[in-house]
Amino acid sequence: MIVFIAMTIDQHKDRFSQNPEVYLKSHHIISHLAHALSSLVTVRDADPKIHPFQYMAEYFTRISEGRHVISQNYEYIESTQHNRSSFIKYFWQSFKAIGHHGDLLTAKEYHSLIELLCHDFPFTVVQSAAKIILMDDAIADCLISFTDFLYAFQVQFYYNEFLLKSREIYQTLAGDDRLDGVESQKFLEDILPLTTTFHCPPSKILTRILSKSQKISFYTYILGIANSDSINCYIGVLPKKSLCLETDSSGHSGG
Repeated sequence: MIVFIAMTIDQHKDRFSQNPEVYLKSHHIISHLAHALSSLVTVRDADPKIHPFQYMAEYFTRISEGRHVISQNYEYIESTQHNRSSFIKYFWQSFKAIGHHGDLLTAKEYHSLIELLCHDFPFTVVQSAAKIILMDDAIADCLISFTDFLYAFQVQFYYNEFLLKSREIYQTLAGDDRLDGVESQKFLEDILPLTTTFHCPPSKILTRILSKSQKISFYTYILGIANSDSINCYIGVLPKKSLCLETDSSGHSGG
């Protein structure tokens, strides 16, 4: 547990400006403790010889190393950003051999792979990731490379709520002219307030993506997020896309 808390302290320089309640909430310490204690009760029922302190130390070590998402359900995996990024890395490490072999899979096939790691992972998230690559007319039998799917899946899962809300805002601005795009500046002004409610990409990166042209389509916007090296580095679990199939699982942490 000390390792995990030290890790969260190192990641946030403004920690001294937060009161204890805000700090515990922002790093989900209470939820991790609750899950750890629940797991401890379960394993102690099966094996009373397990030492509570040793189990808790090992549990929080797994969290700091990102191994705590193995064999967990979707509710737990999506409950914190650290859990989400850990699962993204787990997926990459588990199936990157597919990329080495050059295999192309459908969205449903990628979903089947993800279900091996999380039995109740919803197809809707996988389908949304596929649409980043294939646009909104994506169909179930379209083939996608592992690398393209991985980086689209990363941003879709990590920023799922933000991207869903961004789509709603875009559709409201576009009305019946969605193919023509919307005014980039107006779209930026409307999505920036989301940064106070949702986990979002850094606002300076969103500004950069939306400052390239006067009008932008939602597809161009979300593809820009998926292909951004800066956002990939900010999430911090995958290497650069060009190195995805060359880096071993211990070689890159991204941040």
